[in-house]
Amino acid sequence: MKVENGDYIVAIDLGTNTVVAMIGTKGEDGRIRVIDREVSAVQGAGMIRGEIKNIDLVSRSIKEAVDAIGERQGIRITEAYAGISGQHIRSVKQPYYVFASRGGEIRQEDVRQLHDSMRNVPAPEGEKILQIIPQNYIVDDEEETANPVGTFGNKLASTFNIILGDSVAINRLEMALKRVDIVPLGLFLNAIASAEAVLTPDEKEEGVAVVDIGAGTTDVVVYQKNIIRHVGIIPMGGNVINKDIRSYGILEKHVENLKTRYGEAMRDAAQPDKYITTPGLSAKASKEISSQNLAAIIEARMLDIIDFVVEELKKSGFQDRLAAGVVLTGGGAQLKHVETLFKSYTGMDARVAGAESTLDGESLETAGQPAMATAVGILARAFDERAQNKTSRSKQQVVRPAREEKPVTEPASPVKRKLNDFYRSGSRPHEEEGAGLQDDAYEPEYKPKRKPGLFSKLREKVINMFDEEIEDNEI
Repeated sequence: MKVENGDYIVAIDLGTNTVVAMIGTKGEDGRIRVIDREVSAVQGAGMIRGEIKNIDLVSRSIKEAVDAIGERQGIRITEAYAGISGQHIRSVKQPYYVFASRGGEIRQEDVRQLHDSMRNVPAPEGEKILQIIPQNYIVDDEEETANPVGTFGNKLASTFNIILGDSVAINRLEMALKRVDIVPLGLFLNAIASAEAVLTPDEKEEGVAVVDIGAGTTDVVVYQKNIIRHVGIIPMGGNVINKDIRSYGILEKHVENLKTRYGEAMRDAAQPDKYITTPGLSAKASKEISSQNLAAIIEARMLDIIDFVVEELKKSGFQDRLAAGVVLTGGGAQLKHVETLFKSYTGMDARVAGAESTLDGESLETAGQPAMATAVGILARAFDERAQNKTSRSKQQVVRPAREEKPVTEPASPVKRKLNDFYRSGSRPHEEEGAGLQDDAYEPEYKPKRKPGLFSKLREKVINMFDEEIEDNEI
């Protein structure tokens, strides 16, 4: 396939071991057609657990991938959408509400006002907001609803799932792209991109967890009633298996091939009398490992990963409401019997999936593997964002006649107060039991240390930044 016109998008998936560059278009049926893709290895310790540690090595890998596509397609790639992951990613929950603008009926403008108010909440110092995801809405503290527009009530509330990332890690990713003259058009969370690529609408509605097993991280996303309920990043992936295989004296350059070609995720499924020989430092120093021993190494580490996944599911609060079970994707999900291991160990239904439901038929061979799911998901999300921006711009061009509005009596908005007063008081707007963005992140032994006094620094920052009253209708 060749690039036929300019209506295409480039996606770059920066993984711990590889960079995937992918170029595609979107058909009339909404499916992604992959025109070309290239995978380049990340040398040395350029990436560790999904974060850039050596920008020169990573930039070199990006350039190698995009140049290969550019040469084949006769184009020069100067802009792209990219994915981001890493153990610095975390999610917090933040409740908020606004009063109905008029008439006791919830309108679209009230929903927009609620969202705009949340976008105005500053991120904690040293972090950036990557995505704000509303959960179900509540009108006048009654039952939850997915669509509040048209209902009757005076107060519209929701809890927002706010995805945060470390500012330094995000800046490094953007720098790596710019260093090879690529303008980053947008950054998407890898975990959500992968999930969007592999899930069906029914799975999102009924409740499902997507587990993307990469080389350096394992990403977990939980959907229920078509809403993203939880995102968690586990800083452990296929590389921990490689390290254990390496301890058997296998040369590092042969480890990945040994694992993917001969490895199995269950020891009992491996042939007991089968042995695999790999080259050594010399012809006489070849290394031999039994198929069962190789499978035992893989099984032990996969069980460690599954344990952390289960903890993330418990943390989400939806572990008992996943009617569609677990969908495994990513390079680590391509190991034999991994879904059987997951099911037998957790009792949950599990399947391995690539982006089959997102791609057109011609692209399945090129990009249908689980290892390609993130790149396909970035393409899909980029096309959706482009369409939303076009719609937004068209709406802005529509001129509506002015009309009289009845004055709104106080209190018209719950945030007619100084934001610095909100942080000084140590309470949420309209609530007394918390302050600022709530950190509900699970803290197992692998969680990275954070600087002390995070929320005190947040309060101090906001006190200095805001010294005037801000109303919802001014945002």
